[in-house]
Amino acid sequence: MNAVDPEIERGRALLEGARQVAVVSHERPDGDAAGSMLGLVLALRRRGQRAVPVLAGGLPSRYGFLPGAADVTSTVPTDADLLVAVDCAELSRTGIPAELLRRPAGINVDHHPTNTRFAHVNLVDPSAAATAQMLYMLSPALGLPVDREIATNYLAGLVSDTIGFRTPNVTPGVLRLAAELEGLAESLPRVYELLLNRRSFAAARYWGAGLSRLERRGPVVWARLTLEDRLASGYGGSDDADLINLLGTIEGAQLALIFFDLAAGASVAGEMDEVVERVVQAALDALQERGPAIA
Repeated sequence: MNAVDPEIERGRALLEGARQVAVVSHERPDGDAAGSMLGLVLALRRRGQRAVPVLAGGLPSRYGFLPGAADVTSTVPTDADLLVAVDCAELSRTGIPAELLRRPAGINVDHHPTNTRFAHVNLVDPSAAATAQMLYMLSPALGLPVDREIATNYLAGLVSDTIGFRTPNVTPGVLRLAAELEGLAESLPRVYELLLNRRSFAAARYWGAGLSRLERRGPVVWARLTLEDRLASGYGGSDDADLINLLGTIEGAQLALIFFDLAAGASVAGEMDEVVERVVQAALDALQERGPAIA
């Protein structure tokens, strides 16, 4: 993408012409969803526009340190005249019923290769390591400012989606961008620590419940988390408390899965045992078709 891309120009025109912008992201948000949403909202507000961050289930408490976190609401304002979705491959991933979204998506900013290009303007770049990376790089072309608080949100999104710069899509360019953001934002060690290393006692207990059901079949590992686990542990979120990142470190595992009573990454109907069997077998089949992993 570059500044003369007509899609970017259309996105800029939509943003500049909006009176009230609702920025939404996917339910059970990760750090990229939260950081991208909050960074964009603050950027719009800095240039005098009304903007509100919207998440169906609210913002998990572990992201409470991010600038603008206290302003997150679960309802799209009735007077919003532009809906922007960030980090959503499909608009249904917001978890907000279509009638409560009040209008079709005007702009869709995302880095997932499965994105369905559901908006009037689609700024989608599967080569990006995070949606937050895209928003930062697009800021000049969209006429959006970047200050310390905005940069902190974008840095958080980048750190989160790369799991601390450990994913295969971390290129020298991504590291240079992180260094640039570090120069603008709060300290990288603090953001890293709060996002990836700190967790509540309740979250640790929740992990324990999932790890007690850890299973493996060849290159696929998985764990299950139930509603009863969440209630017993006292964990207040509706996600996996980032247990998936721990499963991803298991030696020899090519794919890690977490199963919920209500799935976070994809929704599959059926009884838990049946769903687990179907999904694990599908994962094994897909890995076999892809061939051996490259070491």
